[in-house]
Amino acid sequence: MAQYGEYGGPIKRILGSQSITALNGSNKSTVITHADQTGNISSMQVVMIITTTGNCYVEITNVATTSSLALTSSDTLIAKIPSGASLGVYGNGGTPTITVKKVVC
Repeated sequence: MAQYGEYGGPIKRILGSQSITALNGSNKSTVITHADQTGNISSMQVVMIITTTGNCYVEITNVATTSSLALTSSDTLIAKIPSGASLGVYGNGGTPTITVKKVVC
């Protein structure tokens, strides 16, 4: 039987987290890496649980713009990204902090 984590899914292990500050009206791209990355990592996938302290736009493996996926502080986004790829964030009022928890499901 699977153990259910803080987010209601079968989370086996939290690999760590990264925080990104999204400046208002400005794009920031951050590389998401696998915690155990050694050797050829091109085929590794990182499952992310993304939350934010304010309004922002998020784009997986690309630059975020105002037409990207909008997130608010009450949203949680679960996504999979190739290790070494980037996560683009764009602030939408204020300077929200985006937290990316990397997990093994």
